[in-house]
Amino acid sequence: MNVNDNWHLSVFTDDHIEPYLLNYKLLIQDLPELADMWPDMDDFEHHHYQMMFMQTWGTRSTLGALYRAGQLTPEQETELATLDDELIQHLDEANFCYGLDLQSIAQLFTWGTPLAQSDEIIYIPIRPRTLSEIAPALAAIGEKVPA
Repeated sequence: MNVNDNWHLSVFTDDHIEPYLLNYKLLIQDLPELADMWPDMDDFEHHHYQMMFMQTWGTRSTLGALYRAGQLTPEQETELATLDDELIQHLDEANFCYGLDLQSIAQLFTWGTPLAQSDEIIYIPIRPRTLSEIAPALAAIGEKVPA
């Protein structure tokens, strides 16, 4: 589910938000074990987990919109920030199982995440080949920004 301009966020209550946060939490908590089992799974099992990921990833975008709209409680905001940080810490497993990459993780900041307001340092595990792939784009951004 993607939130767009036609959605009315006021229809979302704690009866929606709490299960969305729980599903997101479970997805992240399961990543290390799932990544270990992934090579031994068949295509049907891969498809099953990828479909569950897509549903949860869609509800994560909704959580971002709800956060931006100020509809999360302070506790929910704290939980969302913690979960986003945990997902970032498990980026390698998320990439292996779901194809989630650095660009996908950056999407969290477009959707809305309390991490964007934090002064805490986040650590993003990244493979050197990924840096090689994004280096031209980062260089182009640097050229557009005056020193």
